[in-house]
Amino acid sequence: MKIKLIALAAIAVVLFALGFRAVHPADGLTSAMGSAKSSIVIYKSGGTYEVGEKVVVEVSGQGKQSGIVKSATPEAVDVDTRAAFVRVKQEDVLGKLYLVVPFFGSLFGIIGL
Repeated sequence: MKIKLIALAAIAVVLFALGFRAVHPADGLTSAMGSAKSSIVIYKSGGTYEVGEKVVVEVSGQGKQSGIVKSATPEAVDVDTRAAFVRVKQEDVLGKLYLVVPFFGSLFGIIGL
């Protein structure tokens, strides 16, 4: 059991070093396994974002949200987050969404993260 925990920690450190991050979104896209609020999303920062890509954005006053890019310019990105259609600055796009881990967000919500 101890070796499995060490291996899991080592994998997490390597993924963090490669630029992958995890976040518990306040709102956004839903899946067959539940809402964004009950999930954890894994994302990686990227340079440019194209139409149709799934991204994680920081929406002013609403927190982090997952969504789909509808249009992108060098200054701003228009994102459909299911709850709203928002325009954010390029620097407010945290990165491209790679993985949604369902249900773990509920645990983080209980403890207030």
